[in-house]
Amino acid sequence: MSYIIHKDEKKKKITSVLKMEEPFIMKPKLQKRQKMLDIEEIQIVDKDIKETICKKKFDRVFKRLTKISLEVMDGTSDEGDAIMALNEILKTKEILLDQYLHHLSKLEVKKMLKKLEFLEEQIKDYFVNLNYQNNLINEEEKGKSR
Repeated sequence: MSYIIHKDEKKKKITSVLKMEEPFIMKPKLQKRQKMLDIEEIQIVDKDIKETICKKKFDRVFKRLTKISLEVMDGTSDEGDAIMALNEILKTKEILLDQYLHHLSKLEVKKMLKKLEFLEEQIKDYFVNLNYQNNLINEEEKGKSR
């Protein structure tokens, strides 16, 4: 929690202390030609704006993870790609729980976690099927060599 303290300079007294929620801190990425002001960070305090920005950031990451997952499951990738996709999903879960948990409602966090868990299960199922097929192929090759 953060506090805003208002001080009256004439009376040399503190007039009010307001308790505010934890701000969401953003660091904008401005290109050199767009950089008119030197802005290092923006602190957002409004709950609705924080939630909207967090949702948009998560949606962007989720689209990227979905694209990676579809590339893994198209049949041309190997086990290393599946493991990389699972690691990306786990990393996103950790970021969601560490950074966005304080800025989103519990319902939104549950929805986001369900989406990530669905992707994770799809990749795990594909990974298990891929290993099963590889084992069947290896067993057939061993059987023919006798």
